[in-house]
Amino acid sequence: MIILAVSLTALLSGNTQIYSTDLDGEARLVAEYQLSSPGVFALPQQMPGWPKVMGTHPNYKPSGVCFADLNNDGNLEIIAGSTDSKLYAWDYLGNDLPGWPITLPALVQAKVAVGDLDNNGDLEVVVAARNGYVYAYHHDATLVSGWPQNADGVLGLIAPTLFDLDRDGDLEVIMVQMQSGQPGHVYVWHHNGQVYSGWPKSMDYLGVATAAVADIDNDNLFEIVALSYYSVYAWDQNGNTEPGWPKLNVAGGMSYAQAVLADLDGNDDLEILHSYYSGNQNYVGIYHHDGSGFAGWPQTYPGPQTYTMPVTADLDLDADLEIFGGGHVIGGPSLSARHVSGGQLPGWPVQVDNLECSPIVLDVNADGSRETVVGDNLNPGHLYAFNANGSYATDWPVSTSAAAGVNSAQAGDVDRDGDLEIGLVLMDGTVNLWTLDSVPYQPYLTEWGTYFHDQWNTGWFHPRPPLSLSAAPLSDRIRLTWRKNPEPDIAGYAVYRSQTSGGSYARINPTMASDTFYTDSTVLPGVTYFYCVTARIKADAESRLSNEASGMVGVAESSSDRMGLLSISPNPFRTQTYIKIGIRVPSGGSGASFQDFQTEGLGLSIYDAAGRLVNSFALRNTPYAIHWGQSVPDGIYFAGIKTPSGWEIKKIIKTR
Repeated sequence: MIILAVSLTALLSGNTQIYSTDLDGEARLVAEYQLSSPGVFALPQQMPGWPKVMGTHPNYKPSGVCFADLNNDGNLEIIAGSTDSKLYAWDYLGNDLPGWPITLPALVQAKVAVGDLDNNGDLEVVVAARNGYVYAYHHDATLVSGWPQNADGVLGLIAPTLFDLDRDGDLEVIMVQMQSGQPGHVYVWHHNGQVYSGWPKSMDYLGVATAAVADIDNDNLFEIVALSYYSVYAWDQNGNTEPGWPKLNVAGGMSYAQAVLADLDGNDDLEILHSYYSGNQNYVGIYHHDGSGFAGWPQTYPGPQTYTMPVTADLDLDADLEIFGGGHVIGGPSLSARHVSGGQLPGWPVQVDNLECSPIVLDVNADGSRETVVGDNLNPGHLYAFNANGSYATDWPVSTSAAAGVNSAQAGDVDRDGDLEIGLVLMDGTVNLWTLDSVPYQPYLTEWGTYFHDQWNTGWFHPRPPLSLSAAPLSDRIRLTWRKNPEPDIAGYAVYRSQTSGGSYARINPTMASDTFYTDSTVLPGVTYFYCVTARIKADAESRLSNEASGMVGVAESSSDRMGLLSISPNPFRTQTYIKIGIRVPSGGSGASFQDFQTEGLGLSIYDAAGRLVNSFALRNTPYAIHWGQSVPDGIYFAGIKTPSGWEIKKIIKTR
């Protein structure tokens, strides 16, 4: 049991309670003090029918919420377990799904995992209960054949993990078991409950954290990373110990914080990050896939005991990942964001009192950058959003009815209206579903959107952005191509488009592209479009944007006589090109005259015969002849002038 040390000066009379969670998952009140408010704003609006309130055990509190489309209606359901032994699934309006809630033989304290276990197109919900059993339910609340399975221990704040280890299309279930005072075990079952060959595996002491899974060393086998109270283990999918592992007795203790798997150095294999404590000091340690230490790490954090996952995200948009780590202090800076080198980002660490929650990272205020969202462990509490520079995001933090506990929020668009929703289960059993109506949900700006990263709880920071996007204009459409992502769990690709370089982008393919090409036929002649592509995994997480590519379809000549004299001419030395331009405008109500004075504020663009942009200019009063500044081949070109009423197009032929 870990008890927080709080100074007498902090224990002022007041109504703010401080909770701490012990290794067995029991939440205890450890102090009361008067909160000095950081400037709390009103809560975002709840979705209609929300919040919901679940029953709770006096000592064991719930953790984790999951968004998933259980019934294939296109919207997301909200799934959470309670410590009065129920498992809930609501639609986004707060209605119970048919057959739900389910009553289990023991309380549910950890986030569920959701995936298509049997590869039949429907999702299943996998949940661990504190009686040591793992249950699997179809979307209609019926038990999956072969389940439950006995993990023979206490399954408190440890969640199941799903992955297709043998690449046969269905999912395996991975579960870490805790048994007080005994060696922990890691179990792996096939989708039908049969034991996976080579498993279970034992550890030196009780298991404490949700397993992480990925191919860390690019050997075409997946590895499972698990934490005992003292040590870090890595096995391949067949149960063989990975070279360089385990790392024994690296910690005085580890507590519930899942290991994170991420490519920190850009060399295509994965590093292993884990949080631990020793004495009154917290740490984040990092290893290469072979067990060797990562330069600049471990780094220290305030004690006495950390529960915060070392979440990774590109917070400052510099293409490198930042690493979060947390402490468990009151009244001091507790949540850090560090560069891969170990140095803090400017403005960090930030204060989140009695931190047990893990952050998510996404755009919460429609500014095109990413903010960090995390809850504190005060009762009543707060939900914070920090900018990349460590300042509060506008209108944040907000008040919550209770402490967040060992937990994370979940981000998504549950009603598919384009706006952001945030879900969070609190220690008092309240299940919140806030909607930010003015904030679009941008998956490509959501670096880490839920507890344990995704619906399968993999702890693996992926997928990568697709590479080598190109756009090829055709006669009336634009053909996009890109390279296939290397990850084995790609569900498809999302295509985004903008008429402005750099976005913001809107998704244009309602169904994910299953291959590495897409044809955009919803284009207009004479308009340049800018594209990016993202990859999406089956566990419902999306990559950052690919490189940007642009294109414009071939243009047709306008019937209007607004444009009069226009030609392309070489200079006498044939190293540069001049454009002669005149605009035909009405004069005095009758007839026409060339008045280049009228070109003020118009934009001239030159395209080749395939519709590719060659150059563009802003037309001014003078000069009559515009210097292009480059030589171009002889051929057919189109000149386009964008006016308030639309494009005017004229064909011109360039010859020597």
